[in-house]
Amino acid sequence: MNKNLLLIILLFFSFQMTTFSQEGKLEKGKESIKTSKSSGSSGTVTSKKSTSRRSTINNNSNDNPFASILWGIAAYTFYGVLVESPWEMNGRMHDAEISNYPYKEARYGNFIYTDSTNYNSTRFDITNNFVRESKNLYGNNFGVNFRFLKRFALDVDYLYLSENVNGKQDSFALYSALLKYYRIRTQRFDAWFGLGILHAGSNVKETRFGLGFGAELFITKPISIDFSHKWTVINQEEVHKTKVLLKYHLKNYHISSGYEHFKIGVSKIKALSIGVGASF
Repeated sequence: MNKNLLLIILLFFSFQMTTFSQEGKLEKGKESIKTSKSSGSSGTVTSKKSTSRRSTINNNSNDNPFASILWGIAAYTFYGVLVESPWEMNGRMHDAEISNYPYKEARYGNFIYTDSTNYNSTRFDITNNFVRESKNLYGNNFGVNFRFLKRFALDVDYLYLSENVNGKQDSFALYSALLKYYRIRTQRFDAWFGLGILHAGSNVKETRFGLGFGAELFITKPISIDFSHKWTVINQEEVHKTKVLLKYHLKNYHISSGYEHFKIGVSKIKALSIGVGASF
């Protein structure tokens, strides 16, 4: 009897210790991106080899006119793919303007082919989405997208996640700022890529170079599908945020719902999203 009672007590305390030692997703993620991983001397060797290789290529291109021609063609192609090709310069997309707001008229979304009245030189798009993976893990995603010079935008957003683990509250904040270039600007579809920074707050306090890309498809008034992905690496661990939202537009406002995915180092968070937005 005493042996059985002792076994039950040991199992109970073992279970309690396991419960209290559990870490939440946010805590695991933050710990993984706070930990620096040294690559040792191999990084130096690789860097030296890369520098030597670039020097050799540069010397060869200076000595070989054919190599210079190839570099020129490659640069021209690169510009055409990322910025604008010669065939697009005379197309309607070249002069596409920023619309007052999506679906002001049924035929266009974020961009409108040039006319005299229905466009803006600048525009602010403000969004706020509540995200929820479970009753213990949820947060808020606030963003401002400032469009200017027809093709560019400054995108700033703030993600805050909160998690309750065994009665203990934990949180994580991620800030991002990207300069976006809208590579495709048609009246029904637009796509962009961007460069900038992502900053992991809370007790991580790390800032890194960031990349992003996204698109929005205007199916039929008042519905559109919005997609975006932002990514960085902190201490050799990926940090990214992805969203796919269905939007319902009401004049210069919209309601959105869909899916958002966050990766914080080793932790992955899959959340439902619902929010509102406005364009001014």
